[in-house]
Amino acid sequence: MSEIKKKFYNLFWKNKSCQNLFLLSKEEFLDTKEVDLFNKPTYYSLPRIIISNLDISCDDELNTIKFRSESQSIDIEGHIESRINHFKPIITNLLNQKFNKSLNQFFHDLESNPMRLIFQIIKILMDEDNREKKSIKLLQKYGFIGRNIKTFIDIDEYVKDLFFSKKYSNLLSENNIIALLEGIKYVKEIYITENYKNLYNTNQLLVNALSSEDNFESRIKLFHLLYESNIINASKEDAFIECTNCEPGNYRGAIQLKINPNKLKNLKCPICSSAITYFVPYDLHSDIYNIIKDKDGLLLNALTNLLDNNQIQYSLNQFFLNDIELDCVFHLNEDYYLVEAKMYKINTTKSKLKSKIKEHFGKFLNDLNRIKKLNLYKTKNFRPILLVNVNDTDLLLEISEEVKKLNNCLMSQSILICNINNFFK
Repeated sequence: MSEIKKKFYNLFWKNKSCQNLFLLSKEEFLDTKEVDLFNKPTYYSLPRIIISNLDISCDDELNTIKFRSESQSIDIEGHIESRINHFKPIITNLLNQKFNKSLNQFFHDLESNPMRLIFQIIKILMDEDNREKKSIKLLQKYGFIGRNIKTFIDIDEYVKDLFFSKKYSNLLSENNIIALLEGIKYVKEIYITENYKNLYNTNQLLVNALSSEDNFESRIKLFHLLYESNIINASKEDAFIECTNCEPGNYRGAIQLKINPNKLKNLKCPICSSAITYFVPYDLHSDIYNIIKDKDGLLLNALTNLLDNNQIQYSLNQFFLNDIELDCVFHLNEDYYLVEAKMYKINTTKSKLKSKIKEHFGKFLNDLNRIKKLNLYKTKNFRPILLVNVNDTDLLLEISEEVKKLNNCLMSQSILICNINNFFK
């Protein structure tokens, strides 16, 4: 086991806040994004967590941030459009004067046989060894550049000479340079605003939400200990800060922060001295990230750590009858433990959570009854456990009583529904 894993589990078994946080489902714990590929949603999770002091129970603060950001986007779009309208006739005139014949030929080929030209461009982009040579050949074919140009550096010099030539000197007028610089500034603002939206729309606002067994101080202490143990580290990605007490735009922006999470509470607005709202990404160590993104999540890995600590030998992903797979099995004294580990989304309704656990209990019971009929296992004393990432023991007891009333067979009564802390209790 790596040193990072040892440090992590040393903290995990001693710190309730750590358990509450890291036993979230990977979709809730990791910064998870959704993209549409061919009209099918696909999810990917980044190896980071985002620490924020935003109170998700306070709609006013979040709505203020969202409204300000949306208003900023509207302003930026208007400024960008005006800059495009400023340069559009200038660029159009340049293209018509210098590249009219080349563009006509290019679009003619594109219209007559689009797939051929598109595939040709794709092949050039994918051919890393000959990309420069083939790109230049294609540009020369349509007359965008002369035969004297042999490299990308030559193209760069050609473009510079074009813009600084007397014929096109109006492109570099004072007004155009000012408009260009302002346009660049607004492009930067687009990046900042979109980055901000990604942070405050993240599923990870839940990471900073306190469970009934946490308090704000314990969660901050946890982040501090994770940082000092190098389980999380300062990210190279931008953090975002804003003072919601000041007027919009007075104090906001994307910045680089390399700071212990314990010191985030000291961030103040230099204008009004109020505490600022922050969204600060921290990189999660790859050893822990790989455990969390595994299909069985951290729960099964925590179980193996518990068994290792107690020097109990076990087998993972054990198959029975070719179509039944149980996550973990082991012998202890005269008992044969069969464990099925299930990770659930905690940020859901109590009824949905109960329904999912009952569903998995039913399947587990059916699998156990089939295994018990095998000659090899008829005489074994089964100790089946449905291990879940739900830390609410009262809820688990409630579910257990309900399912065992519906299934009063001996096997059903022997199944223990528990969390990792009650595994051997």
